[in-house]
Amino acid sequence: MKIEYYVFSGTGNTLMIAREVGRRLEEKGHKVNFHMIGKFNSFRMSGDSVIGLAFPIAFFSTYPLVLRFIASLPQGKGRSVFMTATMGGSALGAEWKFKKLFRQKGYKLIGSELFVMPGNYNNRVIPVEKNQGLISAAMEKALSFADRLSEGKAVWGTGVPLFSSMWYKLVSSGRALRFFYRMFPIMIDNDACIKCMRCVENCPVGAISLQGEHPFINKNLCESCQRCVAFCPAHAIVVPGKPAEQYRAMEFEEFLG
Repeated sequence: MKIEYYVFSGTGNTLMIAREVGRRLEEKGHKVNFHMIGKFNSFRMSGDSVIGLAFPIAFFSTYPLVLRFIASLPQGKGRSVFMTATMGGSALGAEWKFKKLFRQKGYKLIGSELFVMPGNYNNRVIPVEKNQGLISAAMEKALSFADRLSEGKAVWGTGVPLFSSMWYKLVSSGRALRFFYRMFPIMIDNDACIKCMRCVENCPVGAISLQGEHPFINKNLCESCQRCVAFCPAHAIVVPGKPAEQYRAMEFEEFLG
């Protein structure tokens, strides 16, 4: 197989799993090209290449950015697609909605897998031992999924149509995100900010811009993916009144690499 693997990752959880799946597939003799989903996207679908899609489960669906990406995919015309998604707990059947979206576009579904990874939000203290256990189990699961995918034995998960469709509508309309942002508004501590502009340059939806001497987060554009929070070298991006340790699955240089 030649695989074009499209990945969206906030804190690195999803990217870590996608890289492990890709590494195993390459060990099995398949060619894997990675593409990061962001503000600007282009599609590579030459010949009979397989499409892989990796993203976090958010609001029992995924981020609007990813939903827009899926909506913009060209018609599949029978092209194979697989999905890997990470989550902090349960997806409550989100796979069903993605199955429907890809089928409507004419893709052939060859497998999906969900991976429980460390939580990104509101970690007063990072549970290091617990997180290491979750990551270890998820990496083993990634290898197993890649093996089944290579052998043509992977399957696509199911869910409850009504429930997954309801959350898809809440996310697509922006209502879920607006509610969440009211609970966890992300702001920049100008006193702690070192003006490195990493957050401005790496926000996947362009929600952070320079206002005067400091970055400013536009709450109407922010999708709360936590990338800016995770990779701020000064820990200057916070949820006011809710002190938390910074979580990221990898260092920034590895994330970019």
